Amino acid sequence: MKLFVALALVIALAAPARATPRLEMLPSTGRVDVRYQPGLERTARELQAGAEQELSRISDDLVDLPVPRVIHVQLVRDAASLTEVAPEGRGAPPWAIGVAYPDLGVISVAMRRGATLSDPMTTLRHELAHIALGAAIGPRAPHWLHEGFAYQHSGEWSWERSETLAGMAWFGGVVPLDELDRSFPAEELPADRAYAESYDFVGYLSRRGRYEDTADDGDRWPFRKFLMQVGHGDDLDTAAMRAFGKPLHALFDEWREDLGKRYLLAPIGLLGLGVWVLCGLLLMVAWLRRRRQNRRRIAQWDREERLHDEVRASEVVAPPYVAWPGEDPLAESDEDEHPDDPKLMN
Repeated sequence: MKLFVALALVIALAAPARATPRLEMLPSTGRVDVRYQPGLERTARELQAGAEQELSRISDDLVDLPVPRVIHVQLVRDAASLTEVAPEGRGAPPWAIGVAYPDLGVISVAMRRGATLSDPMTTLRHELAHIALGAAIGPRAPHWLHEGFAYQHSGEWSWERSETLAGMAWFGGVVPLDELDRSFPAEELPADRAYAESYDFVGYLSRRGRYEDTADDGDRWPFRKFLMQVGHGDDLDTAAMRAFGKPLHALFDEWREDLGKRYLLAPIGLLGLGVWVLCGLLLMVAWLRRRRQNRRRIAQWDREERLHDEVRASEVVAPPYVAWPGEDPLAESDEDEHPDDPKLMN
């Protein structure tokens, strides 16, 4: 047994450790420097060129708050390498396609997860929003606010999340705000309620004006003021009162009511749209049928006219009788007066 254990230990020590991917670095042009695996230079340059513009756009929501000084982006081919390039002692979730470390200003982005390709620019926007919000607010931002804010700036959309929100509106199951942070799963699933709810709730806050009136979209200023107040040290309820005039739980109830209106009325709208589409199709079918009937009627008229012309052309018309000079055309011939006279017959 001792010999077996020793042999196993020797084999384990002799096995080569998995090498960390070699990363090359682009020349720095601003706050964002990019390292990439060989062969990905073109994509790395695109990320570097777009990162500064995306940071400026994200910073528009973080008025009068600290901004990240330097951001290090690491670009790898496969998501399996995210753990290998992660900062020491951090690691990366096995399901991630991109990871942000806001306290370190580090972002890792993968081109694909196995055979599934991703858009690295969309991933980078999502992770940049995490970095920017972390620099602006720090640990005061709850998980749901982080995820919702990042979703606002990534432009992502998922049919599975829409189905999840519809199911929550139709059948209930909205996670209470106080339990939302504890409801995030170990993996980010497109259909998970916590992620879908966070994305939609933060989206509602970004669209809501200072007042409850739906015509007051606020031009995002109430949402920006809310983030600014949190960044300046206010708790979430105080920041919500100053920005929206209501505490956060009241805003959450508003969102839940809005969710029901959007998704419960959607089937009615779709039904009305379906009726209009059906009516349009029936009108189109009736028009095509009438057109076909008219063509058949015109073709029948053409056939009848051709047949009439053919009949007229086949008829033989005798030429008119012309009397000889001196002959009375009205006089009857002897032949007609005496048909049996043998002299006339001879």
